[in-house]
Amino acid sequence: MSGMRNALKALGAVLAVVALCAPLMFLPVEDTQPAAFGHAGVTVTVPPMVVVATTIPGLETTTTTTEPPASPPATQPIPTSTTTTTAPPSDIVVAAVGEVLSPQQLLDSTYDPATDTYDFDPVFAPVKPYLAGADYAVASLQPELAGPEVGYASDIKPNAPWSLAFALKDAGIDLVGTANPHSLDLGWDGLVGTLDRLDLAGLAHVGTARTSAERHSPVIADIKGIRVAFLDYTSSVLSSLPTGQERAYAVNVVDVDTVKADAMTARSWGADAVVALVDYGDGTGQLDPTAEQVTLADSLLDYGGVDVILGSRTHAVQTIGHRVTFASSAAWRADDKYVAYSLGDFLAAPQTSDTGGVAGADTGIIAYVHFEKRGLRTFVTGVSYVPLYTQQSTRTSTPGDTSSTEATTTTVTTGKTPAGDQTIFRVLPVLPGLDPATDTALTPDDRLRMAQIWEYAWSRLNRPDEQISPLSPGDLGL
Repeated sequence: MSGMRNALKALGAVLAVVALCAPLMFLPVEDTQPAAFGHAGVTVTVPPMVVVATTIPGLETTTTTTEPPASPPATQPIPTSTTTTTAPPSDIVVAAVGEVLSPQQLLDSTYDPATDTYDFDPVFAPVKPYLAGADYAVASLQPELAGPEVGYASDIKPNAPWSLAFALKDAGIDLVGTANPHSLDLGWDGLVGTLDRLDLAGLAHVGTARTSAERHSPVIADIKGIRVAFLDYTSSVLSSLPTGQERAYAVNVVDVDTVKADAMTARSWGADAVVALVDYGDGTGQLDPTAEQVTLADSLLDYGGVDVILGSRTHAVQTIGHRVTFASSAAWRADDKYVAYSLGDFLAAPQTSDTGGVAGADTGIIAYVHFEKRGLRTFVTGVSYVPLYTQQSTRTSTPGDTSSTEATTTTVTTGKTPAGDQTIFRVLPVLPGLDPATDTALTPDDRLRMAQIWEYAWSRLNRPDEQISPLSPGDLGL
């Protein structure tokens, strides 16, 4: 009886243990608790239990432990090759010549009575490759193009045939400055007629204007991605300015504040560089710049926002100045600026000189201004040059004789050439050892004069340490 009683007690104990452990035995391995931290919608996932068998000496038991899963391997960024592309520097060359004059001898020599026309193309043919080879070319035009009805004249009130504009364009000139002392000699109609004819010839122009809007619209040439603004001024006007509203914009008279405002406007319109053509000086063939020229040039370069000054009027080639300025916002950044005080005459009547043959209106230079754009900034990297010689020869023929002879004249005559004689003008580049391609013969006097011009330009202009030197024809692909 007692054995039965003990068995029942043992069975009851077992059943009690089973009843107590049953909830734990039937719990799910992964328990999801939808509100574990009291925030509705937050779900916390408990990692599964991992059973690891561990044998302890003297005991053969199985211990159940819970371990977090191994951390996933750290994700390393995949190397990528980043290539920064920078636009390569771009560079351009702007050619500039001095005054284009229209002396009476020149008008006579280009006139064809059979067709009643003027042909200037042969005059510029020898120098054409040296202008067309540049990326852009500019000149200063003295005579007006007011039409034949007012008559063609040279000195008092210069007026040239319209064909001169076409010849300049064909020779490679892209823009002309029209501000000079004679801009209003033929009145308002002469000024407007000149600009109208330049437009029709395809020549850009700056310096005089028909309207206020034209005056205040910058002339900016986009040259192979470098935007160059061109300004043009004169220091004096011989004829009276218009009395109406045109007075404010007819002719650009140089003033430092005016130039500064124009330069700022040009840069606000996107100009990378600013070039100013300035007609100033005393016009007497003086070889050195006057105090007026130096003072004005200093002011324009230092305060007027101008990078390059190209001067005219003096009828002689003057020196080229080089200045290094520093930007106030970054004193470490130096800018090179240049002033060609006078380019001499591009086209004029040869004349004798009392200064050893170095001065005179038969000589000038082509100045080549070199620009380079690096990133967002444009720099003036130097000025090179080619001297010029305006050759004058006379072709003499007798009535009924088709043969002719040429001889270089050394005196200047006025009025029509004698019957049977024809004066020939040619603008020749001057480079030692290189004869220009021209249809006129070079006489010993021509060669002597060209040698004088070269020696003068070399002694006055050549400064390689300041990036001022003669142009190599190879630079233009010649």
